Amino acid sequence: MGKAKRASRGRIPASEESSAQKTALQMGIARHKQGELGELAFLCKATSLGFAPSLPYGQMHRYDFVVDSGRNLWRVQVKTGRTVVDGLYHVCIHRSRNWRVHAYTEAEIDFVAVYIIPEETWYILPVREVAERQAMLFRPRGHPRRDPYAHYREAWHLLRQPDGLVFG
Repeated sequence: MGKAKRASRGRIPASEESSAQKTALQMGIARHKQGELGELAFLCKATSLGFAPSLPYGQMHRYDFVVDSGRNLWRVQVKTGRTVVDGLYHVCIHRSRNWRVHAYTEAEIDFVAVYIIPEETWYILPVREVAERQAMLFRPRGHPRRDPYAHYREAWHLLRQPDGLVFG
């Protein structure tokens, strides 16, 4: 007879994972797919508006796309939201490194494009609006209170401006 096999340290067979572990795994997968959906939606929307989005090679960049507006090249990070907290859409606007959360800086990206899935709505936010933040709340259409980011809703024209900041 052979020796009894020992279980590896720190590993739990999938059949023995707690329901909390299983739920966390499923949420992580769902969150990953949500991000992919947002990136595909951005690619379609930006292309349909005449922009030339490109994917940077590799995974080491802080941005998802380089967008050629005809005048400038912009580094755009896409974030996707569908979670409602107290009647507002909660969207994480950060990156993670070594299990720590970090806000984006102006040295890393130029814009954050936020896609609210249930409303099929985009917010095109200059990095100065998201710098130092780890999450943002967006009001749904028809919300009784004023939306502080309403001027960034569908503000694709910002990507056509020489400095990315002109309104009107």
